Amino acid sequence: MIGVRLRLAGLIVVLGAAWPAPAAAKLVVDHIVVRGPSKVTTRVLMTRMHLYPGDPVDFAVLKAAEQRLMESDLFSSVRVFVELPTAETVRRIYLDDSTYPVEVVVEAVGKLTWFAFPTASFGSGDWAGGFAYANQNFLGRDLHLLGAAQVGQSRSYAFVDFSDPLVAGAPLTYSLSALYRPEQIRYFANHTLVMLVPTTVAGGSGYIGWVLSPHSRASLGFSARHLTVSPAQVFCGPALPYNPRSGRIFVVEFRLQYDDTRAEEGIRRGIRLLLKNEVSDRYWRSDFDYSKFQVQVDLYGHYRWNYPSLNLVTILDYPTSDHGRPVTEVVRIGGTSLRGYLANEFHGDTLVSAQSEDQAVLLHLRVPWTQVRFNVAAAVFADAATLLDRFPGGTPVPPPDVPPPPVRSKLKDIHASFGGGVRAILPGVAIPAFKVDVGYGIDVHSVAVTISVAGGGI
Repeated sequence: MIGVRLRLAGLIVVLGAAWPAPAAAKLVVDHIVVRGPSKVTTRVLMTRMHLYPGDPVDFAVLKAAEQRLMESDLFSSVRVFVELPTAETVRRIYLDDSTYPVEVVVEAVGKLTWFAFPTASFGSGDWAGGFAYANQNFLGRDLHLLGAAQVGQSRSYAFVDFSDPLVAGAPLTYSLSALYRPEQIRYFANHTLVMLVPTTVAGGSGYIGWVLSPHSRASLGFSARHLTVSPAQVFCGPALPYNPRSGRIFVVEFRLQYDDTRAEEGIRRGIRLLLKNEVSDRYWRSDFDYSKFQVQVDLYGHYRWNYPSLNLVTILDYPTSDHGRPVTEVVRIGGTSLRGYLANEFHGDTLVSAQSEDQAVLLHLRVPWTQVRFNVAAAVFADAATLLDRFPGGTPVPPPDVPPPPVRSKLKDIHASFGGGVRAILPGVAIPAFKVDVGYGIDVHSVAVTISVAGGGI
């Protein structure tokens, strides 16, 4: 029996040696040619395709390169090919023993990659107006530039961000930003504004990340800001506890994200996941000590003319010493994040929220005498959230004369609303150009109307 097995094993070895191995690809990239109305440089295309001179080429490689370019969201259509008859390409790749340098052709139609637009929002007890500029192909080099400024009742700011989503020659990404933000931190009780804390934040941040796939990346960053807190203005009742400390805010942040969403018709489709952790500590000379952990899941679907969505957010924002977290880092919800309530009506450090919505496209229209198209959609929604303040005042030291916070959420701590609205949507832009929401807050028995232009800000 052993002899039979040995003879079979020998026969398999002989047959394996005699059977011809699959031929390796015999076409290699000589150079890349770009055709079509696209402003993306050849260097950027090679980086996006992961295809460089000297690399082997076959049909799978060309298809993968084409898919990567479409996933960059820089093009409305892409075709990657070699200018040879199909039969000749097959012969050279799989049958011929010679190596042939070939010209790889990229036919691409670029999208409009920059937008400049006014932003505004009115309602839910707040108003704001501003201007934003976004370019995801700055100087034709696949660089992202975002700038925005806003003047508002509770928040004003000037912001600029520059990022490289994919560094040439390496699966790396980086981002640099600067921010100046005067803000009135508003505190509410029983659906009424009771206190206001003026603050000013100025600083910047830098991040470097690893591109794990076309849809996912991890990043590590550092933020340096300075916070100035002015004395609180109390309108009625006793002052609510808050952290009056001013000083440096040095934050180390880790972020892991996945995003395969697209918005050809201006309404998102796909999945977006975010895992983020921020830590501030006196160990690196920050004047505050806190940890903020966030998990966010956004699901966007499509069925005929309906676009249902579900957004889930959990935030844990805990102080780790008596220096606590800055008053500007208190978790707030209300307005667009919880429709039917006042803007930032609720505050705390432990948040769980859900927003569900269905948008139905009713009309496809075009602005007269232009090529600008837009969609008109109706929406119905339901929101719910619970936000606890386990550390009133933002430090682990309980303030005097303040009752102990709840250990866990109770039914009365859950805020829920429902309502409907209308949107005017620009294809290719995942922010409604014009949006109106009317929501009813169940536990406060109040109706809130929010009107926004281009999302109301960045």
